[in-house]
Amino acid sequence: MNAARIRHTWTAAVVVCLMAAGCGKREAHEEEHEEEHKVGTHGGSLVVLSDEAVRTAGIAVDSVGPRPIGVVVELPGEIKLDAEQSVEVRPSYPGRILRLHAGLGAFVRKGQPLVAIYSNESLSEYTIEAPMTGTVVGRPVNPGAAVDPGSVIYTLADLSSVWLDFPIYVRYLGSIRRGQTVLVRAEESPGASATGSISYIGPMLDAETRATFGRAVLPNADRRWQPGRLVTASVILERVTVPIAVPEEAIVREGSGAAVFRATPQGFELQPVTPGRSDGVMTEILSGLEPGARVATRNAFLLKAELEKEAGGHED
Repeated sequence: MNAARIRHTWTAAVVVCLMAAGCGKREAHEEEHEEEHKVGTHGGSLVVLSDEAVRTAGIAVDSVGPRPIGVVVELPGEIKLDAEQSVEVRPSYPGRILRLHAGLGAFVRKGQPLVAIYSNESLSEYTIEAPMTGTVVGRPVNPGAAVDPGSVIYTLADLSSVWLDFPIYVRYLGSIRRGQTVLVRAEESPGASATGSISYIGPMLDAETRATFGRAVLPNADRRWQPGRLVTASVILERVTVPIAVPEEAIVREGSGAAVFRATPQGFELQPVTPGRSDGVMTEILSGLEPGARVATRNAFLLKAELEKEAGGHED
C-alpha cells in the first residue's frame, strides 16, 4: 500500500514537471513571437519596426495628397567641356619640344611653366607658361616632337563647371525656352543627378537631324560629370498639380511593378501602386493610394531590403 502511494506520488510529480516545462516553452515562444513583431516582417508584405529603429534608419513618413509636379520631356544629352573655361596651348614659334612639365590630369596654376621649346628661328630655348589655372585634359605631343603655331601642345580646362548639350527637335520648338529647369541624370549611376537652367538655345536647325540644341551650365566641383559622358536631360516644360503624388524615392520597384510602403498601426505594409507622370523628384500616383494615406517617403529601400532579407531567410 505504501509502495502504491509512493508510485502514485512520483507519477503525479512527473506530470506536473512536464506540464510546467510545456508552459515554459509556450511562454518563451510567445515572448519570442512578440519580440519578432517589434522588428521583423509579417505575412511577406508587412515590416514591423520599433520607433527607435525607424529613427535610426532615417525613415520619414508623410501624408499623400495634391502636389505640383513638372511636365517633362526626356532628351539624350552629352557632357562637354565649358569652352568659356578652357584653352588650347600652342607655341609662338616653330621648333622642337625639349621638355613637358605637366602630364594628363595634372592640376596647374596660371603662370606655371608648361613646356620648353627649342626655336628654329632664334636658335634658342623658350618656355610657355600656363595661361590659366585648370586641369590638363589634353596633351597630344611628346618631347622631341616638331611643332608650329598651329600645333596644340596642351588643353587646359576649369572643370568646376561643364556644359550639358541636348537636342531640341522641331516638335519642341517654342516649348523649350531659356531659363527653364533641366534635370540631368546618368542611367548607369542612379544616384548621379543635378539640375541646371537652360542658358542657350541654338538659332538654327541642323539640315540632317532637323533639330537645334540647348545648353545648360552644370556645377561640377566634385568632378562627377566627366566631359564625354552620355546622360538623360529632363526638361521641365510646365508645372501642374495632380491629386496624389509621392517623392520618387518613396517608390520601390518589385517584379510585379511599382509599390510604396503604407504606414499602418501594425507596421509598414507594401502597397502596389500605378505611377503616372514624373519630373524625377515627384511622381504622380494614378491608383493604389487615397488622399491622406501615410507612406514612407525617405529610405523606403531599407524597408524593401528588410522584406527581401526575411523572404530569403524563410526560403532557407
